[in-house]
Amino acid sequence: MEKIGIIGAGISGLTLAWRLKRDGHDVTVFEASSNPGGAIRSHRQGDWMAEAGPNSIQDSDSSVTELVESLELGDRLLEASTKAKRRYIVRYKKPQLVPYSAVTAVKTPLFSWKAKFGVLGEPFRRVLPDPNADESLASFVRRRLGAEFLDYAINPMVGGIYAGDPERLSVGHAFGKVKALEEEFGSLINGSIGRMRQRKKSGEQTYKKRVLTFPDGLSELTNALAAKLGTSLHLNTRVKSIVRHPNNTYYLSVTSQNPNESSPVLPFSSSLNTYSPLPTSYSKLIFTGPTHALGNITFTGFEGLPDTKLPDLPYAPVSSLTLGFPRESIAHPLDGFGVLVPEKESMNILGCLFTSSIFPGRAPDNHVTLTVFIGGMRNPELVDLT
Repeated sequence: MEKIGIIGAGISGLTLAWRLKRDGHDVTVFEASSNPGGAIRSHRQGDWMAEAGPNSIQDSDSSVTELVESLELGDRLLEASTKAKRRYIVRYKKPQLVPYSAVTAVKTPLFSWKAKFGVLGEPFRRVLPDPNADESLASFVRRRLGAEFLDYAINPMVGGIYAGDPERLSVGHAFGKVKALEEEFGSLINGSIGRMRQRKKSGEQTYKKRVLTFPDGLSELTNALAAKLGTSLHLNTRVKSIVRHPNNTYYLSVTSQNPNESSPVLPFSSSLNTYSPLPTSYSKLIFTGPTHALGNITFTGFEGLPDTKLPDLPYAPVSSLTLGFPRESIAHPLDGFGVLVPEKESMNILGCLFTSSIFPGRAPDNHVTLTVFIGGMRNPELVDLT
């Protein structure tokens, strides 16, 4: 059994802590805020329901189901409506349906004929001479699929997934599987076909992916995880400094707003070798908080790092706003998951989810909810508006 400290009680920290605890480890989770779940916040007001963070789980393998079953929440799962398979992207200031078949790909107004024919030429384009180069996603897509595909497919997609900038996003780190297709097959189209053949030859079964949530939102999941962790979870407890002892033991200094929590002081004077064992020492320490929070922690005794705080790291700030309307007030059929906005369209939102079309119980009868996302690396200043 190891004594393991986890900083951050978002979905990653809570899930990791629960799995480690089930494996018999002594786990302590530190969360600076008063609520578990990180960005996940579900708000219900009568028949209205809104999510402050993510609105769903992408169930792409069995791990999600296994987690939900371990928390005895299996009978609470809600699967997205079949309408949610449709996606929209804005072009010419209007939502355009994203192609979902060969016929719709040919007919779509989302791309010009030049761009459509350009995609057909993808298998014949050059491969990057240095596969180890840290190429940006934007450079990769321009090279393989063309500028228009970058502007009206990848740019809005990256805005929706990362709230990021394709010019600054590493294709190898953010889309490693896509980069691997070029490295192994020399082409994305040939690689996709090759991967399908490999799976068929190996007999690998395709996992039926699902989009899931719970009747009262994703907080049902994080609240259940928090309940399972019990006294192992310390809310309102901020980690101020981390000191690494030469024997690879980690000591924490924390401040707590909870009167029932102690605020231990690190037991050292002028030398790292003058430690005495305290309950704040851990054999392993894992940080699962947002990257910008690293700048609030002082690090001491880490090889390659100065004994100081880390420099500020780029982080995409996003505000979400859930709006409710009478159904008759919305002209669009809302027959999909939502709409993404390319930067080229010069609109002040990243996208909009048709939340009441995806899951039931998000709006009263004859009403709808729409969740709008604002800011990101594109317009970070907008999150500071009233």
